[in-house]
Amino acid sequence: MLIPFFGLDALSEELEEPFGLAANQLPLTALSRTIEINLREALGETDIPPDITPINGYLQ
Repeated sequence: MLIPFFGLDALSEELEEPFGLAANQLPLTALSRTIEINLREALGETDIPPDITPINGYLQ
């Protein structure tokens, strides 16, 4: 009966810090860069930074 609680505990630890550099975390740097690019394009700026490229298949 305790096994579901161990699973929920492990899940809650993963959800405590969703942003990071691990494969199963959200890439905050890439998300921020995408927002920056979209805002600069909407403002009509021409000096737009490049997209973040994946390293070993993962975004930073």
